[in-house]
Amino acid sequence: MLTPEQIQHFETLGFVVCRGLFSPPEMRRISSAFDLAMRAARGGADEPVLERNEQGYSVKRQQVVPFFDYDPEVFYPLLDDARILDAFDALLGEDFLLTLSEGIIHAGGTRWHHDALAPEGFFTMRAAMYLDSLGPDDGCLSVLPGSHFPEFNAALKERILNLGTRPEDIPGRYPIVSEPGDVLFMNHKLFHAALSDRPGRRAIHINCSQNTTPERNPVHFAWLMKFLEGETRGWGRFYSDRLIRTAGPRRARMMARAIELGFGNTGPNTQRQDLA
Repeated sequence: MLTPEQIQHFETLGFVVCRGLFSPPEMRRISSAFDLAMRAARGGADEPVLERNEQGYSVKRQQVVPFFDYDPEVFYPLLDDARILDAFDALLGEDFLLTLSEGIIHAGGTRWHHDALAPEGFFTMRAAMYLDSLGPDDGCLSVLPGSHFPEFNAALKERILNLGTRPEDIPGRYPIVSEPGDVLFMNHKLFHAALSDRPGRRAIHINCSQNTTPERNPVHFAWLMKFLEGETRGWGRFYSDRLIRTAGPRRARMMARAIELGFGNTGPNTQRQDLA
């Protein structure tokens, strides 16, 4: 359960890190399952196709979405784990939506960017588990705290990121040093980057969204429907029959709203990977 201070940290800065949320034995099991799952997704190939440009940024990485069906015995329990679900409840509200799970092996760094940009007063987010020890020189995620606020976000895009300053010299950069077992909860609006050319960084993401209705907020609801449509078009079906069939009450609840809206359990079962 997040403390009031941790919730305030997330709301004010756009992220919060829960240190040591998972034990070393748990992480060894998850890490081993991750490697086997990513290999299976490659059709048994020993190494993923990883490419980066002269600046060290990922051009092609292995990204498998949705990911958890590659090892339900290990990965499904993450969607039932109170350590993760309690945090989502506290940050998104108890009626939040699960969208997609991801397994990623990065080729190199990533530039400063944000992900889904919902309208003000509404947001999507992720829980990220990094499976390797990562510091500032190893490609740990760096964030610009507070950049989830619309005025700061707009100023970054229009001015600061176009100053010609080296990405690693952007004022306010905060590197999130992480160890296996730490879990990062991050607003998708937050500007973030991995400023290293180190290949092979491994991550698991669980992506979720706030919920709403046309009556509660028509602008937010219209954005949510467009977002769910886009995610389904890009990635295929969110939830497999097995994921639905084996769900306990909490997992079922966080899938129910997307299914009610006509998403989640529709469309082809796909695991897209090696995206440019």
